[in-house]
Amino acid sequence: NKRGLCLWADELSAWFKNFNRYNNGSEEQFWLSVFSAKTTISDRKNAKSSIFIKRPYISVIGTIQKKILSELAKGERSNNGFIDRILFVMPNLQQKARWNDKELPENIEQEWNAIIDKLIQQEYALNEFGEIEPHILLFTEDAKRRLYEWQHHFSELCDRETNDTIVSIYCKLEIYIIRFCLIIQLARWTCGECDKTHIDLLTVERAIKLTEYFKESALSVQNILNENALNNQQQTIVNLLPPAFTTAQATQIAEQNGMKERTFQRFLNDNIGTLFRKEKHGEYSKINP
Repeated sequence: NKRGLCLWADELSAWFKNFNRYNNGSEEQFWLSVFSAKTTISDRKNAKSSIFIKRPYISVIGTIQKKILSELAKGERSNNGFIDRILFVMPNLQQKARWNDKELPENIEQEWNAIIDKLIQQEYALNEFGEIEPHILLFTEDAKRRLYEWQHHFSELCDRETNDTIVSIYCKLEIYIIRFCLIIQLARWTCGECDKTHIDLLTVERAIKLTEYFKESALSVQNILNENALNNQQQTIVNLLPPAFTTAQATQIAEQNGMKERTFQRFLNDNIGTLFRKEKHGEYSKINP
């Protein structure tokens, strides 16, 4: 399929737990390379020949429970950038959803289907080898200026960040924001809001908002992963800390729960960017209060 594929997994755990089913780890490497659309060769035991894919494109979507997020980060997946490539959507629900009689109007689903159909049925040009010839959209000057401004600010965050995992996530988001720009511009064109000759400023602003959302979601996931790895003493101290605290306040809480000052300082420093955020000298806040 020249337009690419979409893998829908009701439970994402079934997807990543099958990575070593046919071979030792090469399935995981396949997904790492697909993220960058690198040329790949697909081999299967009973296949008559290998499948050569010059420019693979596969989107993966599914659900996962908080309690098994740690399974996703097992092995090399927390170190090789695999988990950094995943965009997490985490509903901020304080209470369990209540059943109600509200139904989505039929026209909403019809309009959505019409938008998607128009997007995927776009005509495309082929080159002499029968391959799709990409149509490149450049940024308008003001859109490019705004994008660069955002990237410079994001780079400053990376420069100050001491946690390599968080830096890796930020680097992937710099790739994603460009993809968001293209998706949003074409979605707006599909709805008759703009043309598709350039990526404009409004699209960039919306892509920035979307990227910031996924940044916060990724930090929340890292926080959950770190909480899952805490011992009882550490978890108790984290729970007792207020949303914002000073070093003196935190040290007092730690000592009241049997943790020495030096041990707590190391624990605090090791979890900057995952559990805690350093606001300024001697002042901190919890990332996920």
